[in-house]
Amino acid sequence: MQPLTSKMKQNGFSLVEIMIGMVISLISMVIILQIFTAFEGQKRTSTSGSDAQSIGTISMFNIERDVRNAGYGMTDQGLLGCKINASFNGTLLPTQTLMPLQITQGAGTRPDRIDVMASGKTSFSIPARITVDHPASATNFFINSTQGMQVNDIMIAYQPGLDCTLVQITGIPNGNVQIHHQSTSPWNPPGGQNIFPPGGYSAGAILFNFGALLSHSYYVDSANKLILQNLNTSNNTSSTQEMNSDVANMQAQYGFDTRAGTQSTAIVDTWSDTLIDADGDGTVGNGGDIQRMIAIRLALSIRSTRKEPPAPAIGCNITTAAPTWAGGTLDVSKYPDGKSFPDWKCYRYKTFETIIPLRNIIWGQ
Repeated sequence: MQPLTSKMKQNGFSLVEIMIGMVISLISMVIILQIFTAFEGQKRTSTSGSDAQSIGTISMFNIERDVRNAGYGMTDQGLLGCKINASFNGTLLPTQTLMPLQITQGAGTRPDRIDVMASGKTSFSIPARITVDHPASATNFFINSTQGMQVNDIMIAYQPGLDCTLVQITGIPNGNVQIHHQSTSPWNPPGGQNIFPPGGYSAGAILFNFGALLSHSYYVDSANKLILQNLNTSNNTSSTQEMNSDVANMQAQYGFDTRAGTQSTAIVDTWSDTLIDADGDGTVGNGGDIQRMIAIRLALSIRSTRKEPPAPAIGCNITTAAPTWAGGTLDVSKYPDGKSFPDWKCYRYKTFETIIPLRNIIWGQ
């Protein structure tokens, strides 16, 4: 009779079986790593594209909002193009043309610069008319109203045919409708240094209240960062603020209405990189030309944050041609300072383009 228990034979893995298992595991690991690498690359590319989309949208929004405000407070069309004489701390400043917006073209294909000027007055203020002749040596204006004016407001005096003058209110005395612009303010020159026209201003000239004069500039620095430069009129210094990064290029053009005669509707019929003789009087850049500047066309090229790996044998081929816009080509093969950027084809680019009306000029017509 056989015993109830039997010996059970136990066998282990052979060396061949172990090696086959290791090979299968290694192959599986390689496949998994390849899939993960491809997925991670696609994810980074998608994330980079999303970042470029956000950068472009935010940058365009900020610039467009500022440009739409250009010319606020310049309620008299004759004021446009006026030469502003000013002094600060006893030093005469370079003469500046009163323009709601100015585009400075970058050398060659480099990014452009956009300068925006407007009144920074946050409360309501109307232009005031001078009621008594203002000699060049006087330190007060007699006017028809001080409505909305406050001490430290920046004022610009305007009379057709004369240069404009920038002064700051130092006092608004009771009992007389007048304002003082004495040398206690650094914007008002001391005696002997005259920024007024030789004969001063006549009764009927106009004072425009700009409050704290708003002067903003947008440009792309050598590190491809969009920079906002802001003038502080309290001390006549400029501060800079980084708006966004990875801006490969920024280009802008003026939009003019060059149709003859007085227009009841504003229509852009000419786009130009520079100021032109829009009013046909034979002079470029005067007030008549600025009055016909009714829009700008703006384009931003945003570079992705991720550099795509070059393909074997052919190198970078993600981008094969420079981005374009209605005004031409956006050169992304160089840094904003003009230095060559040899790896530009290893990146992806998104182009943002818009037309921004200069509503304060249009409304002034």
